[in-house]
Amino acid sequence: MNRAIIPAANGLTTLSIPLVGGRETRQVLKDVRIDNSQNWQLRHWRTITSAYRRSPWFEFYEPGLAPFFEKRYDLLSEWNLELMRWTIRTLKANIELSTLDQRSPGTGPLQQRPCKPSDFQNPMYTKDLPVYPQVFQDRLGFQPNVSIIDLIFNEGNHSLALLTNASI
Repeated sequence: MNRAIIPAANGLTTLSIPLVGGRETRQVLKDVRIDNSQNWQLRHWRTITSAYRRSPWFEFYEPGLAPFFEKRYDLLSEWNLELMRWTIRTLKANIELSTLDQRSPGTGPLQQRPCKPSDFQNPMYTKDLPVYPQVFQDRLGFQPNVSIIDLIFNEGNHSLALLTNASI
């Protein structure tokens, strides 16, 4: 996945990792390369810092997340796997990740489609999600289905309890 949505001062903001060949590239996920000719990591980190520096848990989790925006990643799968591991550790979730060395037989190449914030406003995706205080909630109202970092920076070590108690 190369997109994340976060609530920011001016509304929902999409953070998109640029891919070599653009979004029309059709290939196996493990081969999708990040276009590092663009300074996406610095832009993303500045956006995240601007959106969350006033959140209650940002300073606590910032040192663990910052390296993802400093280290160069060539493969999107590498970025995703390391970020998932960080998220699981941060949440203290009892989840074991495993990877497949090859895609399942009979599956086609990865097909990407543009993702817009409105895609996630469908009631099917927002039913019974936990509601928690967000940084810009006074201006934007509660924004469901945003990046997991929103929950982590706003709820800290209560994040997993909120997720496990939600009847999703």
